[in-house]
Amino acid sequence: MTQVQRLPVFIAAMVCIVLSLCRTDGTAERNATPQAKSNSVTVTYIGNEGVLISSGEHQVLIDGLHREYKPDYAFPSPALLTALETAHEPYNKIDLILVSHVHLDHFHGQSIGLHLKNNKSAQLISSEQIVSGVKEKSANFAEISGQVRQVTPEWKSLSTIELEGINLKILGLHHSGANFSWVQNLGHVIEIGGRKFLHIGDADMTAENFSSFNLSKEDIDVAFIPYWFLLSDNGRAFVRDQFRPKQIVAVHVPPAEAEKITSDFAKSNPGTIVFSKILETKNF
Repeated sequence: MTQVQRLPVFIAAMVCIVLSLCRTDGTAERNATPQAKSNSVTVTYIGNEGVLISSGEHQVLIDGLHREYKPDYAFPSPALLTALETAHEPYNKIDLILVSHVHLDHFHGQSIGLHLKNNKSAQLISSEQIVSGVKEKSANFAEISGQVRQVTPEWKSLSTIELEGINLKILGLHHSGANFSWVQNLGHVIEIGGRKFLHIGDADMTAENFSSFNLSKEDIDVAFIPYWFLLSDNGRAFVRDQFRPKQIVAVHVPPAEAEKITSDFAKSNPGTIVFSKILETKNF
């Protein structure tokens, strides 16, 4: 074959290679978006400090099953509460229920008992006080007792639990305020969907309360922080130094002050997300 005869063959071969490369690049580009979406974790605000963390088939509900208490606290609407208690879709996929402490702006024993009754795949892991509260308020406790696990780490101690798709650390923390020294307040580090979330309940804002956990080295992606931690320079420095989260989400925001706090935080806490609208969602 002469050089002239070889030329069309060479050109055809080069065209095939270029087309092949284009197809490969196009396929990779198209596949990148669904993969990114599948790796995202969605957080839905339920009220006060209540959040629902969802990743794929796994869901964790923290401080989300509580009822109307006082006007200073955001709470699920009647329709939302009914959907949660009856485990109506999409709340029928909750794997794990966590509760920081027994105060009624975070917890209602009957509500938790009803959800466990209606969602046999869910389990509650929480303190002795929470388990006792569910038992007291649930006429059907014998039916749901197999879904309840009591874990109460001592102050400054932690318990580690591995579940399918969820890794959990439960932290023994003091509740804020001398009047509440009797309250078993639990913090949680939840690893789900490749992200780490920190929830501290109403923990006392002291270095000693958190010193044994080395949370600044946990590589926390999202920290749910009671808004009052963020009202002062000292509080903001405390959050940065103790937790070093990539994203701060302010919770426990009084409904009457939500607009002002959101506006103020835009200046004093730039980048901070303020949860105040029930069922608002964020992806991380």
